[in-house]
Amino acid sequence: MDQVSVDVAAPPEVVWDMVADVTRMGEWSPECYSCRWFGRERRPVVGARFVGFNKRGWARWATTNEVVEAEPGRSFVFRTRETGVRWGYTLAPGPGGGTTVTETRDLGRARTGLIRATSLFVGGMDRHADELRSGMRATLDRLKAAAEAGSDPG
Repeated sequence: MDQVSVDVAAPPEVVWDMVADVTRMGEWSPECYSCRWFGRERRPVVGARFVGFNKRGWARWATTNEVVEAEPGRSFVFRTRETGVRWGYTLAPGPGGGTTVTETRDLGRARTGLIRATSLFVGGMDRHADELRSGMRATLDRLKAAAEAGSDPG
C-alpha cells in the first residue's frame, strides 16, 4: 500500500467536494487526464461508476471504476475494476481548521498478474509504480493549491 498526505488550509467538506468530483481529476493527476460518470448514479455515492482516461508517454488507456466508500468530509474510495486496485482519499481535521488529506493506493486485492502483463505497455511495473507514487504527491500538491486558492469548477 502506498500513502501520501498533505495539509490543506481548507475545511474537509470543501476538499471532499473536490476529490469526489471525479470529473475534476484531470486538474490534479499527472496520469489521469479525464473522468466521466456513467450508469444510473452520476455522483459520488457508493456503487456509482465512472471511466478514467489515463496517459503515460505514448500509451493511452481507460479504466472503469466503482465508488466503494463515499462519506462527505471524511473519505472517498473507488476500486478500479480491471486491476482491483483501490484508490482513496481520507480527510481528517488538520492544523488551523484545515484538512489533512491522505491519498492511498491499495494493492491488497489487486490482480497483480494483470498489472504485470499490462505494465509492459507503460514501461514496466516497478517503474510505473514509482511514477504513481510520485504522481500521488503531485496530485495532492495540485489539489492543495486549488483548494487554498478557492478553486471552483464553474
